[in-house]
Amino acid sequence: MDYQITLMYPTHVEKTVTRADLPAEYAQLKTANAPNVSWGEDTDRSLIVQVADDYCVVSMASDDDYFYLQTSDDDELVTIIMGGVDGQVPKGALVDRELGLEALLRVDDWPALLTEYTWVSAY
Repeated sequence: MDYQITLMYPTHVEKTVTRADLPAEYAQLKTANAPNVSWGEDTDRSLIVQVADDYCVVSMASDDDYFYLQTSDDDELVTIIMGGVDGQVPKGALVDRELGLEALLRVDDWPALLTEYTWVSAY
């Protein structure tokens, strides 16, 4: 199982890492590089994690819909960098950085990923 790591700054860099290498690579990601980690892009099931130094935002595409993983119901919109540009997400979608890694490592059990976490429509 492979994951794509994308760094937007100071230059655009993409690399593919294995499941075994993901935890060490994830630990090195820094907000200043506007990083994201993705799995399953261009498929009907995908997970994208926007990684910051002290939080992350986990986005899921499933069954032609998009969702955020949320750990609180705080719907106040906050601005973060997503894919190198400003984007707004509900404050409740700013989750513990390690939760993003945990979700990425669980993509091989999609039904559990859907039921064991709280997902809220991105629309």
